[in-house]
Amino acid sequence: MEKQEILETTNQLATASAPGDQEQTALPAELSNNGYSLEVCHKLEKMVDGAELAIKYPLSRYNRSDRLYVELVGVCPDEKASAIFEVDKFVGGGFAGQVYRVKLIEIDGSSKKSFAGLKTGRLYAIKILVPPSGFALAFRNFIYWLGFQGSFAAQTQFAAARAGVLWQKLIRRGAKVVFGDENSVVDTYATFFDENIGSYGEVNEWVEGRNWNFEIDDEIFKRKKWKKADILPTDGSVKSFEYLEKRKYMQRFVQLLHEIGAPEFARQYEWWTMKSQPNALKRIDSNRKVIGGITAIDFRAGLALLPFLPMSPGDIKLIVSGLFHGRIVQFDRGNLKKLEEFISSHSDEFADLMPAFEELKVREKQYRESQPDLTHQGLKLIYKKSLRKSVKKGLIRGWQTRQTIDEQHAEKLEKSGLKFFLFYLIGIIPFLGKFIRRLWGNGKYRLHIKNILFQKSYFRKTMKAKAAHALIDWYRDGRVTEQRAFRLTNRLFSFWLQRLFFGWMPPTWHRFLTDRKYAWSSFKYGVTYPVRFYRDADFREAWLLQNVEAGQREGMLTDEEAEHIRQNVKDPFIQKYLKSVAVHVATLPITQVISIIAALYAMVAMGQTWQEGMMYAGAILAAFQATPVSPGSLVRGSYVLYLMVKERDVKNYWVAAVISFWHYVGYLGFPIQMVK
Repeated sequence: MEKQEILETTNQLATASAPGDQEQTALPAELSNNGYSLEVCHKLEKMVDGAELAIKYPLSRYNRSDRLYVELVGVCPDEKASAIFEVDKFVGGGFAGQVYRVKLIEIDGSSKKSFAGLKTGRLYAIKILVPPSGFALAFRNFIYWLGFQGSFAAQTQFAAARAGVLWQKLIRRGAKVVFGDENSVVDTYATFFDENIGSYGEVNEWVEGRNWNFEIDDEIFKRKKWKKADILPTDGSVKSFEYLEKRKYMQRFVQLLHEIGAPEFARQYEWWTMKSQPNALKRIDSNRKVIGGITAIDFRAGLALLPFLPMSPGDIKLIVSGLFHGRIVQFDRGNLKKLEEFISSHSDEFADLMPAFEELKVREKQYRESQPDLTHQGLKLIYKKSLRKSVKKGLIRGWQTRQTIDEQHAEKLEKSGLKFFLFYLIGIIPFLGKFIRRLWGNGKYRLHIKNILFQKSYFRKTMKAKAAHALIDWYRDGRVTEQRAFRLTNRLFSFWLQRLFFGWMPPTWHRFLTDRKYAWSSFKYGVTYPVRFYRDADFREAWLLQNVEAGQREGMLTDEEAEHIRQNVKDPFIQKYLKSVAVHVATLPITQVISIIAALYAMVAMGQTWQEGMMYAGAILAAFQATPVSPGSLVRGSYVLYLMVKERDVKNYWVAAVISFWHYVGYLGFPIQMVK
């Protein structure tokens, strides 16, 4: 399950109050971790800065209202400008990076052609190519190193960061050729390097959108004929219009990506990966039941696809197909020859983007030749001196960006082949290799370690600063309360014990096992809430009406649909379905419980060392995240089947039966069945 799925869902279910009831039913304050105080984060940040250490800890992510001062490089042409953005909202993050909705406060050079789309006061999306989660960062970098034997290029290499947005710009124009609308792919404006986080990033158009509307289709077996249709009719004869429209869009978009020479980008939109649907959104401001308005928004892969490590059911097919085409590792490699052929056949459409194509040819070469990439470069690394030189330069740049080495040592490694080779080999040593590299290659880090070893006061300051730095994320994630965060900065032994034994767990589990008050409140709430939901009809109806209002506000329900549900809230079947929602709520913790037990078992039984045990535990938790079904969803689905058999009723349960077995949306089975 997602790490905050339980609390977010139960909070949503509980925020309504029964009509005329003065008692609030919202999630108790001590259980809520959806909001956090900026003042607390700033105080903890001051603790870190106040230690005045020899090294500076990079930010894991920004807070709302923080300002980003960046030097932009436009996409086409590559002009430069200084800009100030203010964080409006942290949207989230995956393996590829972290996304923010930002407001452009100021830009120098906005009249230039490259930045014509950037207007002060407007909202944009910024993606910084470092995951906000430490585990996600470590896992992504490990998988990437297995595939390419170097640092994650989009984070550390200018050429890789540029190649991504240039491909996106050209694919966007290709989408205009196919779909007749350039807005079917999100626009991209610039790249930049973020000094605070230590990564390249990009500025894109902000798209306000949804996956698809809640549509009830009681003719599901008739969908097959619509899948073959070129255009869906808009007369209401297609029951699941937005669902099918999106599926057709993604299918055609995947075809376009193959035609344009971007087959590995297509993985982001392959339907049967079961994770690609959020990468294409229906714009909220587009009319319902009207063709169009779907926009592809994600062009940054997070995890390399290795032949022995599929991350979803659809990846198996992609791995086999890739092997047949000689692609042992798949990530973001494109075919410039096919792209050039596509551009040539639509030269009028691409006339103004030819500078982008010319730059892409340069950046792609620089990007690919900056990594060892043994499965692709092969023997060329042995006999091609220029390739070895460019790979060496790329690796050094990656180490420098991640502050493994400083500028002075980077120059030494460039001059000495032997030192470079030894430095690279040291990095292969698990866990210890990174420490030795930094000790060797970073003067400030050496001074930092020296001070820790020979100055007691510096050691204490370092431990406290490191705790405060980690506690910023702990507090934002809901692992600790404000009071507990400050208490732990002064109780370092307790902090390090928690970090060792509980810091790798999901935030709610970490807090449950370390905060007795929270544990008791969670247990009490988890037991009493489903009971009250099951027994109190007014409570259930209030919950339903609040969710109808939210769905109406977010564009998931029309005004007519919302009013229709309100008028029929007393319907006997709706009441029956609402009771069943209580059963579904009770199943929400199942997946987390089983995943933690499995991870602990793998750590103890399979790991020969502590590090190996942690690796197995992390792999187990990642597997639970990636699978399209989960123990909790299996229980939910089985419950629906039980009701169908017990009541000998298929018609009034089949929608819930189809949905309930899926991992992330299964708990919506009965709410959607209610609408039906």
